[in-house]
This record gives sequence, structure tokens and C-alpha cells, in this order.
Amino acid sequence: MDKIKILALGGLDEDGKDLYVIEINKDIFVVGGGFKYPSKTTPGIDFIIADFSYLKDNKDRVKAFLLPKCKKNSFGAIPYIYKEIKAPIYCTALTKLFLEKFSSDYLQDNDYDFKIIDLPTSFEIAGHQFTLFSTCASVPSTFGFAIKTNLGNIVYSGDFIVEYSNETSFRLDLNTLGKIAENPTLLLMSESVNSLKPGYCSPNHRLYPRLINYLHNAEGRVFIAANSDNLYHIDEIFRACKETNKKIYLYDDISKDLFKLSKIKDLNRFPSKDVVSKDDVLRVKESSLVILMSDESERIYDKVSLLANNENDDKLISLKESDTFYLAAIPSDNNEIIATETIDELYKSGCHVHYETKSTLNKMHAYEEDLKMLISLLKPKYYFPIEGYYVSLLANAKLAFDMGIGLSHNSIFLLDNGQTLVFEDNKAPSLDFNYDNKIMIGDVMIDGIGVGDVVNEIISDRNRLGEDGVVVLGCAISKSQRDILAGPDIQMRGFLFLKDKDADQMLKDIQKVFVENVKEWLSTTVKFDVNELEDQIVNILRKMLLKNNNRNPVVKPNIVIIE
Repeated sequence: MDKIKILALGGLDEDGKDLYVIEINKDIFVVGGGFKYPSKTTPGIDFIIADFSYLKDNKDRVKAFLLPKCKKNSFGAIPYIYKEIKAPIYCTALTKLFLEKFSSDYLQDNDYDFKIIDLPTSFEIAGHQFTLFSTCASVPSTFGFAIKTNLGNIVYSGDFIVEYSNETSFRLDLNTLGKIAENPTLLLMSESVNSLKPGYCSPNHRLYPRLINYLHNAEGRVFIAANSDNLYHIDEIFRACKETNKKIYLYDDISKDLFKLSKIKDLNRFPSKDVVSKDDVLRVKESSLVILMSDESERIYDKVSLLANNENDDKLISLKESDTFYLAAIPSDNNEIIATETIDELYKSGCHVHYETKSTLNKMHAYEEDLKMLISLLKPKYYFPIEGYYVSLLANAKLAFDMGIGLSHNSIFLLDNGQTLVFEDNKAPSLDFNYDNKIMIGDVMIDGIGVGDVVNEIISDRNRLGEDGVVVLGCAISKSQRDILAGPDIQMRGFLFLKDKDADQMLKDIQKVFVENVKEWLSTTVKFDVNELEDQIVNILRKMLLKNNNRNPVVKPNIVIIE
């Protein structure tokens, strides 16, 4: 009989960073490989991925990566993981395009071994049968899958909503799911992001019915700002513009990339001839023009704010009273403040403003009834809620429990990252709670092209820079003369402004401490280790500034030996 182990290295009780591990006997299959966006407490960080030490320690057993979504926050860890662990990557052609683009943007090019799939499909990996089914999500060609074992199927839902009436790139494949349901489901792993929401997600996830009215009725130009990772909405925008005979100006590089990539895979039927160049944008009749802006996370709001305040780089484009601005980007929990500020700035510009919120436009994740449909169809013996904060995982578990199909406290599993669910023979599953921390879990911070080299001390310095500013000190010294040859030069930023009444005296005090310590060190040292001197000055000045000003700036001395 098969021995099965299921665990998450990321994705439980958090927003993003999905990284799931399915082990059958000695074979490991990695599902996802996402990142999460940094919070305000991690300045300068591009994104955060899961600690994948467990995969490195077992890299010879990794047989495949499965990438169910072509969203960068769903595969963004793969370029970094793949440098350490080589295995075939099973994904759609569109995911391949987006992953290669992402890898190039972050200078993480790899010689990937892609296995391109068309949906639906079945195939074997290392002797294990996989059946993939398409789902309807915010990006096209998203899929879930079932793995056949002699204990029953393991089914991973993928992101999904129940959607019957859209094109095949955005459709839940109930036919294939029905065939999977003909065999017993041992375990269902199902997303939880919107499990607290009653009813179905559809049809209130659709942008098109709202947008088409504004395109018909707008007297001037229509600006549309949308999340770049919601290709469902991007597709609706192109479709609505085509049906209303609009021309489109692609405002930014991301919008241009989305148009190009969607054209390659025939997902976008908007005529290329109706895309306006920068040279012609002022020649087009205003009532016929749509200006599309796109970006991810809070960056889309930053971009809109710059335009609203007339601080954007593209000076050909500025807002005026006859314009209509349609903000279709739905804020996440982390972005609600900046989204509100952006809307306020748009109103100040004088244009007509329309915006969507989480209450008016549904995010495309399974609601209560969507989840109930999948559970009732597959009737799993065991249920494992994944993806989402604990409150969402718990709501998903309670929903399954209340359905009355035999799921109980003993067959529904609320786990933390690193905890392992084990199925062996026909015995009840066992749990390894990872109390001994054998499986490393945690965050790996990606800063620029660096991987995991941002330590807590650096984050602490960045936070202090933002809150208390920086004091930079410099001088040049002579070893032979044991004296200061140039300087001292002292600069303060964000700590005290020069117009402050105490600034002049504070500068004198800092200079005095700096010079006295340098000269005393020169008169006594034999090693001439300036790092030791700089550490000493940092400690003395930080204590002095905290005592006198109740502030803790970053202190950065730079002492150069000239001769």
C-alpha cells in the first residue's frame, strides 16, 4: 500500500507564499511556489518566499513541480528554488511565458525543463497517474488535479469558482471532475481565501457589465486602472473596448506586456490596429479613447496617484474634468489605506471617478456555495483546507463539517506550515506536529536579486531610517601623522532639520564626540582597525542621541585611511 505524506512549507495562515508538498512513497511532488508581498514592517523587500530547506535536503526525491496558475505571486519562488532543485515543471504554455518573463526581470534565468500541458489531460509522473482539470480563476488555464493512489485520489482544487458561461480559458471543467468523482477521494485539498463569504462568487466577479455602461456613456476619455495579475478583468476590458469601438492607449510597460503576451496565446481578440501609439495619442478623438493602466499590488495605486497629482513621467497624459477614471483594482487587506488615499486624489483632480471595492466586485476565489459544490461532488474521506489566514481555514473546515456528508473533527485537518499529514495502509491518518522543528519553515526575503541575505538587523536599520532618520559622519586620517587630514563632515537626514533651533548645537555635540574619539583612538591604537573605531562611535552616538533627543537614528561613520 502507498505511504502518503502531505505538508505545506508556506500558504497556511498567511496571504500567499503557497508551497505544498505531496509525497507518495519516496517520490516528492511540489505544488505551487508562490510569494507574498512585504508589509510596511519589511521596507526594501521585493517579496517573501517560503523556506525550502526541506526540499533541498530531499532534492533527489523531487520528481516534479506543478504550477496551477500563471500568476507571478503563485510561481515567483520557482526561479530561486530551481537553482537548487532540478525537476520537470508541469504547466500551461501561458504559465511558461509568464515564468520566463518573471525570471528574466529578476535576473534569475534558468534552464527550465518545461512539460507543457493542455487541459484537460492525464499522464504519469514517476509511475503515478495525474488527472488535470481546468478551473475558473482570475488567470486563464488555471488547473486543479487528482493523483491516483491505492488508498484513493488526492485532489487539489486549485483556485476556482463555479462559472458556466465563459470561454474555455476561464471555465470549471465539471466533466473531468465528475469522472474523478467516480473513484473514491481520499483527501481533498481546497482553497479557503473566500470561505467566509456566503453564496456563490459568480456573477459578481464580472467587470464587463459595469464597465460597458461607462464606455457607452462617457463623453471624454476613459482611464481604466486594473490589477495586472487579474487577466480575467484585463480580458473583459479588451472585450468591452472592442464591442464599443474604442481605441486603446497602453499607458505603461506592464499593460504593453500583458497585451503582447495575451496576443501570443490568442486570449485577446482586440484588434492590434486599434492600439494607439504615443505619437498619435493626442490625435485620437477623446470620446473614442481608452487609456489602460496596469500594475500589481499597491504599485497600481502609486501609479494612479502620480497621474492624479500630475507628477507622472508621461507628460502627454494628464487628467481633466471631461475624463472618466474607472479604478477596477480591488484592494487587498494590506492596500486599503493607500487605495482610499488614491481615490481621494482622483476626486481632487476634477475628473469623473468610479471605483470598485471588495463589496461591489468579488475576488475570484471560492465562496461558501462554490466550496460546497466541490465537496458534495467529490465526497472526500478527509478534508484539508489550504490557502488563507487561519480564520478562513477555520471557516472552510466548519463549512465541510456542517454539510453532513460524514466529515468530522477526526477527518478535517487544520494544520500549520511544517506539520505533516500521513496516510499509511488503511489506518487512520497520523499527524506529525513538527514540535522538534525537523522541517524548517519561515520566510526567505528577496531583496533585489539577493536571496535570503536580508537579516533582521538590516530590516531594523531600514525601519529606523524611516522613523528616526540617519546621521552620516566622515573623515580621512593619516597613520603616519596620527591625525585627521580631512573633515569631519557630518550630514543628517530625517533626524533634525537644519532650521530646527536645536540642530546647530546638536551638530556641534556630534562633531565633538566624533573628533574626540577618532583622535583618542589615533593616539593609542596599534592595529589601525577602522571597523573597530566605527563600531565604537556608533555605540557612543546612538546612546547620546537617544538620551538627548529620544530618537534612535541610523549612525553611519565612514573613516578612510589615506596614508
